[in-house]
Amino acid sequence: MDLEKRMIESVSEIGKARIGMAAYERQIEAAGAEWFDSIVRRVNDKADDTVVRDAEVELSAVVESLRSVSGTPRVNMLMGRILSLLVKLERRDKTSRKIMRRLLAPQTAERAASEKKHLLIVNPAMTSTKVAYFEGIEKHHEAELHLSPDDPGSEESRIASVVEWLKHRGIKLSAIDGIASRSGFVRPVPSGTYRMVPAMLKDLEDPRLEHPSNMAIAIVTKLAEMSGRKGDILLTTSDPVVSDEIETVERLTGLLKIRRDGTGAHYLNHKAVWRVLAALIEKNPDEVDAVTAYLGKGFSIALHRRGEVTAVVDSFSGIPSTNRCGPLDLPRLIDALKHDIVNVKELEAASLSRGGLLSLAGTNDFRTLDGFRQKGATLTQQKKIELLYDFFGRKVASEILSLTGDGKPVDYVVLTGGIAESDDLVRRIEANIAGRYPVVRVPGTIDQESLAAGLIRGFYEPETLKDYVEERDRLKQRRDEEDRLIDTVLFERKVIFRKKGSPIVSLDDLIDDARIQVREHFTPTIAIVGADNEEAILAAKRANEEGNYRIARFRLLGDFAAINKIAYDFDLMIDNENYSIIDTESPVDDAVKLLDSNEAHILMKGFVKTEDILRGVFHYLKSAGRLKSGELISHVFVMDIPVRNKLLLISDAAVNTYPDEEKRVKIIENALKVAFNLNIRKPKIAVISAIESVNRSIESSIEAERIAQRFADRNDCIVEGPLSFDVAMNPAIAHEKKYRGQIQGTADILIMPDIDAGNVLYKSLTTQSGASCAGVILAGNLPLVLTSRGDSARSKLASISLAVKLYFDLVKNGGAQK
Repeated sequence: MDLEKRMIESVSEIGKARIGMAAYERQIEAAGAEWFDSIVRRVNDKADDTVVRDAEVELSAVVESLRSVSGTPRVNMLMGRILSLLVKLERRDKTSRKIMRRLLAPQTAERAASEKKHLLIVNPAMTSTKVAYFEGIEKHHEAELHLSPDDPGSEESRIASVVEWLKHRGIKLSAIDGIASRSGFVRPVPSGTYRMVPAMLKDLEDPRLEHPSNMAIAIVTKLAEMSGRKGDILLTTSDPVVSDEIETVERLTGLLKIRRDGTGAHYLNHKAVWRVLAALIEKNPDEVDAVTAYLGKGFSIALHRRGEVTAVVDSFSGIPSTNRCGPLDLPRLIDALKHDIVNVKELEAASLSRGGLLSLAGTNDFRTLDGFRQKGATLTQQKKIELLYDFFGRKVASEILSLTGDGKPVDYVVLTGGIAESDDLVRRIEANIAGRYPVVRVPGTIDQESLAAGLIRGFYEPETLKDYVEERDRLKQRRDEEDRLIDTVLFERKVIFRKKGSPIVSLDDLIDDARIQVREHFTPTIAIVGADNEEAILAAKRANEEGNYRIARFRLLGDFAAINKIAYDFDLMIDNENYSIIDTESPVDDAVKLLDSNEAHILMKGFVKTEDILRGVFHYLKSAGRLKSGELISHVFVMDIPVRNKLLLISDAAVNTYPDEEKRVKIIENALKVAFNLNIRKPKIAVISAIESVNRSIESSIEAERIAQRFADRNDCIVEGPLSFDVAMNPAIAHEKKYRGQIQGTADILIMPDIDAGNVLYKSLTTQSGASCAGVILAGNLPLVLTSRGDSARSKLASISLAVKLYFDLVKNGGAQK
């Protein structure tokens, strides 16, 4: 009871303290708002320097006082407003002296102000080149040199415009002491200031992304050469867009094949406003944990901890912006792709240049949107504009808060970039952050000042200059080590529950099921006929590297020396258990002997002609009674197509060239064996023609109808024909064409009219639709593995797995014996 009483008393005291705290907060809010408004009125645009200086002192004093009680919503809101005003006042100085002093250490700023080195800043943009000229910490000139409509924006034309601009300002290129620019998309490196080196130009020959800033280093290098003092001019770049400092955990996504890095954010401005904020509150930047949000043509958000950006929302995939769509709802996106609502080109455009506000509103400019809202928009249009402001305000705030999901608080949130000038949008962002952190506004950019500050540090703090090659290679080594951790196999194959006997709907399911079959029965032996072939060796290697249960053992038939060399080159151990070599000049004949003696259970084509292995197998099966009268050798492709939720079988696209009606009936029987083996209940078989109705001038349509009629009484399958490919595969088209059959875009098996149509379809699906496949030849009760040089490693493994599954199925039904 004593413990209960103490607990209740403690809760009561906390309640009293909160009531008192709330009362004081309301007083701070009321008094603070009135005091702040008086300061704003005092420092209007016409206020003299003395008035502004006095206001800055007063504001700074209140900041120092509020820091001791920061953390409550009303205090945080007031703190954000005060710091925002302080930055605004300091930026009224067009020479940027005050901001430069915030970006630099005091001693460095004093030396720079005294010596007044001549600094040139160059920043190539999409339709212009931004330039600035500093003497020490004072910016004397800046301009945006726009490209003429017929100017392609080449390095040469941009260089000429910069030289002309300097000449017009009376600045001699030979008098320049240092030049700084953006880096473009070089290789990822940590943030900081880098001396420009030839390795950057080499890496920019193959940039991650095409962008005008990729020309910056070449432009600066050329300007230095033109000055006649190249060796004396310091050339630097600071906080590249490819900066990457994020923690390992931030690299993970929900798909193993795709992992993130920290590149693609506006690091120059992120780092600059973070340093300015730290200087305002008189703290070392490394001691200030903050979230900075850049809101310009692109949006990006960065989490600063211990001096590094440990997490980032990049400007391409992380958040909707003025012309980029940001992340999309995956199930709806997949459905839209399936139903041709969007295509890959439209998706790419939306991700890079045609999405976001531009897609939602028809403009990529919030100022235009706001002007239209005030003048010209109907009531409904005004409601939509309100909705868009709410959308972007909520998205920005939620992404800011998401970066604090590491469980640690931050000190401040900073909004920067051109759109941070929008009072309406900022108000909504602040409302959604709800006083959790002080929100500081630094509208526009201070990228020129940041580049100049990096250059100045290079002169007076040379130890701060980083070595690009060293940092690039060190980061790559670190990321490679992380990749090895991320790629660590926990389960040899995905452990996904699937009821026994349920339909196999993917190649992964197929491979898993083959492994289970091997575990339940035994490891079969596959004879590779003509194994002096890299593709076959690689397929065999992959089969025995898949997990704890090997899919097969392999006998490698062919020239011993050639096979041994390939095995050595691909690190395949010839252990005479899982792999053994049979030296022979007649691999087909010897492979048949292995089948006959039951030393091999399955054959796989290597470096021999398809017709040679089929001829040898045919004669053997006939003589051994394993190929019954009337049975046909045919090939089946099992396709795993990304836009389908089940497998598709295609036959025949590899063996029978121009089969007649009787052969096509037998091709269907063989395809059914494969379908039943994949647990496809009552397969839907489409006999393909150019149309879905009989046309007497199209022979394949007539034959397809007769074939379908021959299966009309079957209860284990549905066969319809003629069917066009689109009706067989696309439910929407089948509905549009008013097709009345049972196969309305849901076919399991496509029976092709000839090898031309089958082969074109198979290659179209694999090269243009991202499909992967497994292929097998059925010769009576013997499956043969036939892989193509163009097949992926996964396809080769799936083909071997399919043959193994079929072998056990045929054994169970009275075929070959163990």
